[in-house]
Amino acid sequence: MSISNLNRPADAFEQLEQEDGVRQGVCHIRIQQRTGRKTITTVQGIGTEYDLKRIVQYLRKISSFSDPPT
Repeated sequence: MSISNLNRPADAFEQLEQEDGVRQGVCHIRIQQRTGRKTITTVQGIGTEYDLKRIVQYLRKISSFSDPPT
């Protein structure tokens, strides 16, 4: 058993950022539970060349997203 993996950076994508200077291809979709059935959906990392409204409409169809993105 090795403990060599404890030397890893805290940010898993830090190495990619150091190599390219830009994180490419990383998109985060977070769903935060509020009260009862209410949720907040946060989308991060999608470029301006994509239409966020169309992406959210698609996500609403395939899952239980029902709130506007923040």
